[in-house]
Amino acid sequence: MKFRAKLQMKMETADQPGAIMLNFLPVEAGVPQLNLTVSPADAGALTVGRVYAFTAEVEPEDEAA
Repeated sequence: MKFRAKLQMKMETADQPGAIMLNFLPVEAGVPQLNLTVSPADAGALTVGRVYAFTAEVEPEDEAA
């Protein structure tokens, strides 16, 4: 599964200091909205309004399951 999504919102709340909430809206139809909470270090290089690509991959330790 691969899809592209635009970073619509990047915010920090008083209830979760030190955690950045990211809201991605899909570029393609039929893909759900993606909401993530990440560290400031992980969010630092992301820019609101840019489109990012996502790929779902199976982790090697999960392939046997």
